[in-house]
Amino acid sequence: MLTLHRKEKILRKAGIPVPPFPARRLPLQERHLRDAAKVPQEERDADAEQRAAVQAWRQAVDALHAALAEGRLSSAHPESS
Repeated sequence: MLTLHRKEKILRKAGIPVPPFPARRLPLQERHLRDAAKVPQEERDADAEQRAAVQAWRQAVDALHAALAEGRLSSAHPESS
């Protein structure tokens, strides 16, 4: 099974535009990584937003790669269409 990184590389080599990996809305504050430091709600929201954006990005890359693979398969075997 191909990794997402490999799928992204294949898509780029094929000339298919891939959406950029989503950046976190707020820069990570190291002071909140210390033990017993309370993380503000805004920071937790930024983490949740990024997790959702990364999941959407992964789905987009998977869908683009699947479409590319399907296109190659149908062009390699036109009689099966």
